[in-house]
Amino acid sequence: MIMNTVDLFGMKYKSETYLSLQKLVQSILPIESNINIHGSQGTGKSTWAQVILEKSGLTDNYCKIDVKEIEEEKFKAELEACKHRHILLENVDYLHKENQAILAQYIQARSLQVKPVVITTSKRSLSDLAREGLLRQDLYYKLSVFNIGLPDLKQVKEDIRTYSEYYLKVFSINYKRPQLSLSNEALARLESFFWVGNILELENVVERAVLLCDGEVISDKHIRFDEFQKYNSLDLSLGMSLSEVERRLILQTLEHTQNNRTKAAHILGISIRTLRNKINEYKEAGLI
Repeated sequence: MIMNTVDLFGMKYKSETYLSLQKLVQSILPIESNINIHGSQGTGKSTWAQVILEKSGLTDNYCKIDVKEIEEEKFKAELEACKHRHILLENVDYLHKENQAILAQYIQARSLQVKPVVITTSKRSLSDLAREGLLRQDLYYKLSVFNIGLPDLKQVKEDIRTYSEYYLKVFSINYKRPQLSLSNEALARLESFFWVGNILELENVVERAVLLCDGEVISDKHIRFDEFQKYNSLDLSLGMSLSEVERRLILQTLEHTQNNRTKAAHILGISIRTLRNKINEYKEAGLI
């Protein structure tokens, strides 16, 4: 996501959700307390985290560890190698129990000297993870002094225009095009879309529209969702029961993860036990 510091806090948001988040973040700068930033994929968690660090004067003075990208056995070494007080810990919801204990001990030990400041990102809130036994309770309290829940784009429909116009400006400059504008029809298409991929998906769609446009106005013909709809479709129809929608979503997620139940449960936001029970239920009913 290409949004920078100035743009994030200078955004002319319309939704109360984003306006409240802006106000909260600005009130706790420079950051001296642990924060969790959570939200669905593509909502801008990393961007918000980096902006908070930059606005706190810490552009180059923090360590970044992506739990999802490093091997489990290397987590302790990565943590101990950090020479800075501030740590950005991304995808903390992928942190296994053994490494959760290591992190809790690290924070406790360092607090006796110079208190570390940890900013974490996750798809789900830490309170949900702790409630389901997926996160140590003591670690939950250590990491969530402040919680920033980023909304899905479909929940802040009034800001689809805000982000669209921002990306139009960015890509017009990047591709050396005249400053483009959105037609009412193009905006209507953007506002009516479901946006499974959130802001990241919107960025992609707007970039494509800029490249397709040969004039100065983005029309509805330049707005193309086909590739996204292809991969995000559940083949739903009116009159389908909620239980059937749930079944299709679970089975498609299992197919996407190549039947990895741990990953599927994480994506679906449910416990492995719940997923196992659902699968057994479908098997007994002859639905799979």
